[in-house]
Amino acid sequence: MSKKYFYFQPQYVSKFKCDGSKCDAHCCGGWNIFIDKETFKQYPPEISSRLKFNEERGEYLLTLNDKKRCPFLNEKKLCRIQLEHGENFLSQTCASYPRVTSDFEYFFERSLTVSCPVAADLILFDRAPMNFEFVHVPEKKHSPGGKIFIQKIQATDYHKRNLINIQVAMISILQERKLTIDQRLIVLGFFLDRLEEIFSAEIFDEAALTKLIAAYESKKFLAQQVPLMIQSFDFDAKKFIRLMLDILNKIFIGKNSPQDKKFLDAVTDALQLSPDEKNSVSISTVTENYKNLAAERKNFFTKYSTFLERYLVNELFLNIYPWRFEGSIPQNFFVFAAEYKLFELIIFSAWLKNFDKKNLIEVTGRFTTRFDHVGEYRQIIFEQCKGADIFSIMESLLDGSD
Repeated sequence: MSKKYFYFQPQYVSKFKCDGSKCDAHCCGGWNIFIDKETFKQYPPEISSRLKFNEERGEYLLTLNDKKRCPFLNEKKLCRIQLEHGENFLSQTCASYPRVTSDFEYFFERSLTVSCPVAADLILFDRAPMNFEFVHVPEKKHSPGGKIFIQKIQATDYHKRNLINIQVAMISILQERKLTIDQRLIVLGFFLDRLEEIFSAEIFDEAALTKLIAAYESKKFLAQQVPLMIQSFDFDAKKFIRLMLDILNKIFIGKNSPQDKKFLDAVTDALQLSPDEKNSVSISTVTENYKNLAAERKNFFTKYSTFLERYLVNELFLNIYPWRFEGSIPQNFFVFAAEYKLFELIIFSAWLKNFDKKNLIEVTGRFTTRFDHVGEYRQIIFEQCKGADIFSIMESLLDGSD
């Protein structure tokens, strides 16, 4: 009998099927495709001749063709290596993508990254709240081709034992549709602030954690306490614009990627500014430009609220926030919320120019690709908030108004 593994995952994972005919092949075009040593040893000369050893990674790098695409894609955008030799010949990366798996000793978690256009279509355009399931996964699906990529997460044993209950509570907050997206993030911030207190205590109080989770899942709490949380914040639009421009400047300005330039151009066009405008007068002007787009933003959120919700829930689960980075829960919350607000601003800016579903999937995929494959992007945001508490973070990022 083959071995089975216990998984907690979104239900969409079981529905996913790679479809080259629908795929713009973000994973097979323009990316650095690394091949692990064990896979390389199996390759015949017609495959291995296209690979060069990368000293820094200790792996082999696939040489792309003149069109910057994987040379082993056939005319139907299917992998010839897998078709001709079987999935055992796939590298760890190719066998896993777009699946992202995390190992918590007691169980595994798996989800899909929306940098894959087929996954993005499946995940983001379902208008229902994202549902999750427990499944037993056989060896073949757990580790296709005998290979599995496991992402590293900064979680203690206490975190791992209580992880699913905490995740369910956070997801419940993010899927509370009586609130705006920003209001949900404010409530999540309060939840995480208390969570930090519990996990920072000298003695872990499991009863306090259980009580916290029960409170935030209570409809009575939602009706009575959440309005008080939201009312306690005054959104500072000028702080928000200054923070977004600072992040845009550190991440995208001066980069060689055409996609980085597109992101920057979309935002600067929408906010009517030049990339080099940094003085206080220009910040005030840009803030007014942002405020003047209030009606357009309301229309945007009305149309894309479920899209944004499902993007947020997927990113939270996939990256195992608030334990993505080695640091405090507030720092992790800042990276999660700030990256989302940057994504939201870029999507909104592109939407102002009128785009369809295909454009939306492309922008989402390119944004996710940049952050997943340029590790310094999230690290730059992480460094931005050192020493800041959750409440000052929320005032700079989140608007509690309806």
